[in-house]
Amino acid sequence: MHAKFTGMTLQTLLRQHGITTIKELMHRTGLSRQYCWNLWHGYDGVGKETMRRLHTSLGIPLESLLQVDPVPAAKRPRKPRQPTNRPRAPAKKPRPNRFGGEDGAITITPPPEDDV
Repeated sequence: MHAKFTGMTLQTLLRQHGITTIKELMHRTGLSRQYCWNLWHGYDGVGKETMRRLHTSLGIPLESLLQVDPVPAAKRPRKPRQPTNRPRAPAKKPRPNRFGGEDGAITITPPPEDDV
């Protein structure tokens, strides 16, 4: 029998240390709002620099931060596209040439000269 150990999420660890919102994490660490959101929801992993910043600004022990999964969680599974029962639109007919002449045959004539 193989035992599976799952790592602790950063969100769980932060809540244990009194940080309950992304906004609070953002203000206390100086990280961007988007990066904090990605960390909080597990889309980004905790790297060396982020771990160092969390340790210095929040006082979380490095031993605890090392237990957090460094690899981001897998992307959310997407629903497979459902086939539509609508018929496809028929192919469009080529548009007629509105200017006369054959394709590519353009003749440019200079304006008439005025005889005064």
